[in-house]
Amino acid sequence: MNEPLLQHFPWRWVLFWLIAPNLALILAWPMGGPPMGDILLISGCIALICSQAPWLWVRRVCALALTPVMLTYYISRNFNIDLDQIANAPTYFSQAAPLRSSMFVGAACASALSMAITWTQMPRVPRFTTPMNILLGFLAVTGVMRFDAYATAATRGSYDLVVDGAAFSSAVTATGHAGVPADRRNLVIVLVEGLGRPVSPAASALFAADWDRPQWRARYAVSSGAVPYFGATTSGEMRELCGRWKLDESVPFAPGECLPQRFRAAGYETTALHGFAGAMFDRRQWWPRAGFDHVAFGAELKQAGARACGGVFPGACDVDVPAQIAARLKAASAPGGRPQLVYWVTLNSHLPVIEDASIGTANCRYGGEALAAESPLLCPLFAVHHNLADALTRMAMDPALPPTDFLIVGDHMPPFFAREARMRFDSHHVPWILLQSRQGRAAQGRPPA
Repeated sequence: MNEPLLQHFPWRWVLFWLIAPNLALILAWPMGGPPMGDILLISGCIALICSQAPWLWVRRVCALALTPVMLTYYISRNFNIDLDQIANAPTYFSQAAPLRSSMFVGAACASALSMAITWTQMPRVPRFTTPMNILLGFLAVTGVMRFDAYATAATRGSYDLVVDGAAFSSAVTATGHAGVPADRRNLVIVLVEGLGRPVSPAASALFAADWDRPQWRARYAVSSGAVPYFGATTSGEMRELCGRWKLDESVPFAPGECLPQRFRAAGYETTALHGFAGAMFDRRQWWPRAGFDHVAFGAELKQAGARACGGVFPGACDVDVPAQIAARLKAASAPGGRPQLVYWVTLNSHLPVIEDASIGTANCRYGGEALAAESPLLCPLFAVHHNLADALTRMAMDPALPPTDFLIVGDHMPPFFAREARMRFDSHHVPWILLQSRQGRAAQGRPPA
């Protein structure tokens, strides 16, 4: 009974229309990666249709297109990026340096191999001659879907882009900072790229050492917690700034909807900072619409004195930005100055974090053997976060700093591709840390209590 099935099974079609276009993600199954079952089904059905075209050039073009399309979906899902933000891809290639990462190099090589195979071998793939060929081809598609579901089951829940009825919560609302402080003290919100909530012993210990520092309590009331997250960095921005789950530029901000709008209406000077290009995710356009008087990106921050940092996303060094924030806060504390709302999205911990001396990750040994045993990928990320925490501490503990609250919050969990690293973090929540000044603005200049 098996002989007819073997005779009709479209082996070449499976190899060159199903396996080859998806080579990169199939090779990644042993290591991890996002679930792609629904996209595999769609691409498989497209392949079934295109493979029957009577013109070879149509079959070749269709097969070639499948590889970059699938890779785009794959990368966007790994980093929890909405498809409507794929328009930012040119910024990746013009401003970022993806080929400095071995992960991106491997994906590029696998994609080039896939496209070379499909182009050269397509003339050898016969068109289907019986309905049984089509049925067996579709069964092969569902089989690949099942393999994908099995390979990605352990981390499936960490790729959620849909809110799915979750009650809204943010660090701003949880800490009572959605409104203007009664004493009009300054507020600095730091949205930390890839600051996740560790769930493994070594990672949790390092997180606590960096983000629960005893010296803070000499000047601040320190509290912490966690809030749910969905999507990528811009979704984290919307969560904290505007009470939305995601950015949709087609929906205008209502008056007073966003935090900087409310603070500006109350007389605050509002500033937003980010060390990368302002074109990324269109921040140079929508940040002012959200209520920021001033915006500064990598070029402006470096012009103001920040050093240049490398990595996959080169820009201004995070560790140099707190000094610029402190200078702004001090200048505004002079007679006639306005209270400040400063919002800063960090950069250097954007995955993949590579070993680079400029961001303090060369020959990374941070966390020692305990952290390395959990995953060797964790060291560079935790080293960058440690250096950031040091810089924030220097700013917060500066005796000359005027009364200021600091709200530090993650945008999303670290979107590691590797399963062993991704599973070290809470897949549904990000942490927040609040340093609430023990001084009121009216008591400015007096020593802390």
